[in-house]
Amino acid sequence: MNNKIYLMAALIAFASVGALLIQPTIASAQSSMIDNILNSALPSSNTNDNNQPSQASSSASSSAVPISTSLSCGQVIKQSVKLTANLDCKTDGIIVGADSITIDLNGFTLSGPGEKSSKVGIMFADNDGVTVQGPGTIKSFQAGALFSGGEDNKISRVTFTENEIAVFETGSKNIVIEDNLMFGNSIGVAAHSSSGSKLTTNLFKSNDLAGVTLVNSASNELSMNTIQGSVNGIFLDGQSTKNNVNSNNVLQNRGVDLNNGNGLPTNINDNVFSDNNCNTSVPDGLCLGR
Repeated sequence: MNNKIYLMAALIAFASVGALLIQPTIASAQSSMIDNILNSALPSSNTNDNNQPSQASSSASSSAVPISTSLSCGQVIKQSVKLTANLDCKTDGIIVGADSITIDLNGFTLSGPGEKSSKVGIMFADNDGVTVQGPGTIKSFQAGALFSGGEDNKISRVTFTENEIAVFETGSKNIVIEDNLMFGNSIGVAAHSSSGSKLTTNLFKSNDLAGVTLVNSASNELSMNTIQGSVNGIFLDGQSTKNNVNSNNVLQNRGVDLNNGNGLPTNINDNVFSDNNCNTSVPDGLCLGR
């Protein structure tokens, strides 16, 4: 129940920044999206298709080397695993149940019941030191990956598509998101009350509302990412401070490429923008040579 309450509080906070996206019609679209998520809030407990909790069988709490195994939807994973087949779920996909393990998608696809569902592809609940690695795809969930608390987790070389939010982190620390492809989601990465995350060398393409949004988040680094085809490329709200946005290609977005608090001067919230290749920013002057 605590995770559910925490997530709902985070989503309410997202909804409260109604001006996140400058265009009123888009702001309305985001508000509607958040309302839909709240109305079908992510469950506090997770079950498989038979409504019985499922756990990966292992006498050890973790394993350094992923073990090839057949998984079921809603399974709680307590050891390192490697997928051996696609997983098509009507429930949540995989629930992380231990620290310091690896989930290797091994080229397979984890699919959910749709972006308007209340389901999550991979759920981290206060877990530390967990790695999700591709190649592989996570698609058609409300959140492709959800970090609720926890620190020092990593996602790399994964394709996220057709999710409401590809990666959603709330109350998390030091999350590494690198070398991923995120396309055709509503939002690529959304961070709330999170710090120390590093988003590097990801490709964000045609994520409708935003590539990356930070709300009340501090000391995160966004570098060497390519972001195209959203309303806002990168958005930081007025309560997000001391973030470093550098060396990104943020181009061909429909509204604003770089958005610091809808035009808030960067010295107010101490965010640093440097060497970003972009065409439009609020306030002016955040793009290289402009």
